[in-house]
This record gives sequence, structure tokens and C-alpha cells, in this order.
Amino acid sequence: MIMLAFAPISGMAGAALLYWLELARRLFVKLALPLPLPLILGGLIVGALSLWRPEVWGNGDSGIRQQIDGLWSWQIVALVLALKLLAVAATTGSGAPGGVFTPTLFVGAAFGALLSAALAALGYTGAAEPVYAVLGMATVLAGTTHAPVMAALMVAEMTGQYSLLTVFLPACVVATLVSQRLHPQSIYGLSAPTEEPK
Repeated sequence: MIMLAFAPISGMAGAALLYWLELARRLFVKLALPLPLPLILGGLIVGALSLWRPEVWGNGDSGIRQQIDGLWSWQIVALVLALKLLAVAATTGSGAPGGVFTPTLFVGAAFGALLSAALAALGYTGAAEPVYAVLGMATVLAGTTHAPVMAALMVAEMTGQYSLLTVFLPACVVATLVSQRLHPQSIYGLSAPTEEPK
């Protein structure tokens, strides 16, 4: 039940991520910098963050694996999540080539890992951290793409957690419905970096 109750929170997180990316694009548009200055600025921001915490570099695939394997403390997860959100905003806002699909999975895994840590602090031990990290990947992805079936199946395929599909599917549907109420457009409907978001 707690795992399913996690879904609406993931939906809100997915919508918040969409608004965060829109804000980043607005800020870069308002700077009105000629090309290639926005790309240079975005690269400098990501580079500076990566020098501080190398885990920020790249699309987040290695960070996802470390979270699923439970190798990071919740403090490290929270720090890298905050820096990763800044890096993704700098990349997306500047119009640099690259997607947000894997970074979204990273955000979801971190979100799930932090929820697991919070539940453990409250004395709940009903599910291991890796389960929540994987569930976070699926539900936050559903919340940003508004494609619950795709999100559930893709994360199950990526992690081999087919036995959790009966939890993934309803949780992803709930996360999608909540996210759609808060942010009707999916991540695929966001404005191009050179356009003022609506």
C-alpha cells in the first residue's frame, strides 16, 4: 500500500521537473545571448558542478546503478540529485544536444531512494531501498512522459524487475494522472530552447 501511495508524490515530482525545465528555458531565453554563448554558459555550469561532484557528469546511468545497488547514503543521494537538477537545467535551457530521458530516470531513482530512507527513519522496513529506487524511476518517468505503460515496461526491462509490474503499472497510471492535472503537457511537448514557453 505504501508503494502505491508513493505514486501521487511521484506524479507531483514529475510535474515539478517539467516546470523546472520550463523555468530553465525561460531564463536562457531572457538572457538573449547570441549563439554559441548559451551553449558555452551551459557547458561551464555543468563542468563546474562536475568538478565538485563527478557523479553529476554524464547522463546519470552509473548513478542510477549505484542507487539501485544501495551504494550511496541518503545525504549523497540528496546532494547529487540537487546538483543533477542544476546540470540538467543548464543543459536543457542552453539548448545543448542531449536528452532528458536518462536524467529523468536518475531523478526518479534518487526520489525513490530518499523516500526509502525517510520511511526507514520512521521505522518502516516493508521494502528495501532498491525497490523504491526502481519504483521511483518508473513513476517519475511516467509523470514526465505521461506514458504510464511505456514507463512501467521500460523500467521493468531495464532492471529485470518484471515481478513488480503489478505494482509498477497502477502506480505509473496514478503518477501520470496526477502529473497531467498539474502540468498538462508532457516532456515531449515542452517548447524548444529558442522559444518562450507558453
